[in-house]
Amino acid sequence: MESKIAFKDILRISLPIIGGSAVENITAIINTAFLGHVGAVQLGAVALGGIMYLIFVMLGFGLGIGMQIIVARRYGSKQLDKIGEVLYHTFFIMLLLGLAFLLAGVLFGPSLLRMIVKSDEIYFNLHAFLSFRIWGIGFAYLNIVFRGFYTGIMRTKVIAVYSIILASVNVFFDYSLIFGHFGFPQMGIAGAGLSSVIAEFAAMSFFLIFTLFHKEIKAFSITRFAGFKKEVLFNLLKVASPVMVQFLISFGGWFFFFTMVENMGEVPLAASNLLRTFYMIALLPLWGFSSATNTLVSYLIGSGRIGEVKKLVLKIMLLSFSSVLMLVLIINIFSAPYLAIFTNDIGLIRACFPAFYIVGLSSLLLSLTIVFFNVISGAGKTTVSLFIEFSVILVYISWAFLVSHVWHSSVAMIWLAEAFYGFTMGSLALLYLKFGNWRNAKI
Repeated sequence: MESKIAFKDILRISLPIIGGSAVENITAIINTAFLGHVGAVQLGAVALGGIMYLIFVMLGFGLGIGMQIIVARRYGSKQLDKIGEVLYHTFFIMLLLGLAFLLAGVLFGPSLLRMIVKSDEIYFNLHAFLSFRIWGIGFAYLNIVFRGFYTGIMRTKVIAVYSIILASVNVFFDYSLIFGHFGFPQMGIAGAGLSSVIAEFAAMSFFLIFTLFHKEIKAFSITRFAGFKKEVLFNLLKVASPVMVQFLISFGGWFFFFTMVENMGEVPLAASNLLRTFYMIALLPLWGFSSATNTLVSYLIGSGRIGEVKKLVLKIMLLSFSSVLMLVLIINIFSAPYLAIFTNDIGLIRACFPAFYIVGLSSLLLSLTIVFFNVISGAGKTTVSLFIEFSVILVYISWAFLVSHVWHSSVAMIWLAEAFYGFTMGSLALLYLKFGNWRNAKI
């Protein structure tokens, strides 16, 4: 069956998210450039700190994806009045999670870092960064709820505005607090952590004000709290909990990867942080197309239009691959001036070059496989997507461990883990889509 969802409909949902992700990732790259000029140790430490923080944030992001899938399903089946209650229950869980992780980070963070990190200098800088950064987790969780809601109802332009506010505030305070400009104290890497907290608070304030005063939003009953309902809470956790564990495993594997690199030395860790910025740029379109896949697949199933899914997926794959290919080619062509933005260390730049092609290949592979993967979660089969993620991460961390601890090989070799990640994910997702029962999932 020909899909009634055209390329322009996919882009209407995806482009604001891609644009927002671009702004946020450019901000992260600017922050990396700032710290790169402070020192290679700070460059490596902020990579570890950022990923460690993301492990906690992505647990909430998984809950947000689960909420987004349910919101899109209710939106597709015209049950608009049931969307508000999903939001309230998600807010409640997010607040509990945020408080729990804040307390855990403050009480146990330093001792956990000391167990993981080998270098004393990296530990000192990592602790300075996270001691401020952890205070933003509650704001980040509330922002995730708003993002999931607006993506689920296909009003993603507001997410682009949120991202611009987040990025603008972050860059200003990064520059001010890292280097001590405009009368602010010179805090170094700790200033990077504090500026991110301020930015997340500003972005959350925008979401709250926009939502409370936007007239069209009233149709979703989000300003009327009717009390907690066990069936809504259980359904939310049923869909979202596998995605939460999936993201925890995924970014836990990413953190494990960087701890393996840290064991290879300070230069490989700094080089890998620069490669991470390339990866972030190359994968920019995936955030938008992944969200579009989740939302549109759930929407089509809720509308009783399951036959349109295949055509939809082919369209998203074409858009995803072509956009990632363009970014990979541009960065590879201008790789030398790109790396010079972050550092003047010739040895560090040379350590990056062999891995550039591997990161590019991995990005292209993931641009296709992530679409298959998100069809499964968009259909509501989040337990299956969790199983796939767990299997893929086993392959991923096994390769990283062998390269860093057994073979003592190069930065390029350890980054091959990303190619194995994409290939394994695609293979398992395709097998399930072909032979599994995903078309009749009820949520």
